[in-house]
Amino acid sequence: MKKISALFLVIIFLALQFNLSAQETINDQNRLAKDIIDKYVEAIGGKEAMSSVEDRTTIMRGNIMGQNVTIMMKQKWPNKLRQEIRAGDMNQVTVFNGEKGVMTAAGQVLEISGKELDALKIESNMDILFDPESFGITLDYEGETVVDETPAHKIKMTLPSGIRWFQFYDKETGLKLQENKEMQTQMGLIETSTYYSDYKEVDGKLYPYKVKQSMGPQSFEMTVSSIRINTGMDDSIFEVEEKPAQQENPELE
Repeated sequence: MKKISALFLVIIFLALQFNLSAQETINDQNRLAKDIIDKYVEAIGGKEAMSSVEDRTTIMRGNIMGQNVTIMMKQKWPNKLRQEIRAGDMNQVTVFNGEKGVMTAAGQVLEISGKELDALKIESNMDILFDPESFGITLDYEGETVVDETPAHKIKMTLPSGIRWFQFYDKETGLKLQENKEMQTQMGLIETSTYYSDYKEVDGKLYPYKVKQSMGPQSFEMTVSSIRINTGMDDSIFEVEEKPAQQENPELE
């Protein structure tokens, strides 16, 4: 049981007054960060194309700690999310209906709250990159760095809760290479690192097909097996239930 709990933990996903010159520096950093995010949106297809996505289903597969793992994520505009994880004979389901979120695992339903819920509200929103500041996110440009020998820009996103996300974008292509996220858990504040590569086109939009994540000494790589867009999802799959669902999901096979 401890191994399974650790496995699911590995899998799982923030005003001071200054003088004028300091404020100008902050504004410059903010503007640079916005420009880099805008370049990323253009690189993956453009705002118009990304705005046309009403729903998306992503299925990923990999091997984690000796277990074959399948992850299916369903998203529906603007901010509904359902994520199902199968690891061996264990299942975990996370559902967010736009306001409330729950996680089902080992026959128990746990309500998501606090900073975890705050982060989930932002993670689930499909329009977040078009105007991060409208969601209360503070943007800061933190300079140039290198990700796997690739020159990159580093941006800090601070959520309203104080949780911080650090994003790294390829200087040349504009594509996202890496993302470091703080997560508030029952074990305290932890940080995960996710690496993105092998971008492929799906209906005129680019998505990474290789996703590598690490947390402490644990790391794993997932390969996207399919991405389906605008299939006409029913809102019922995002209903927050008080009892765990019993049926198996054939999409995870």
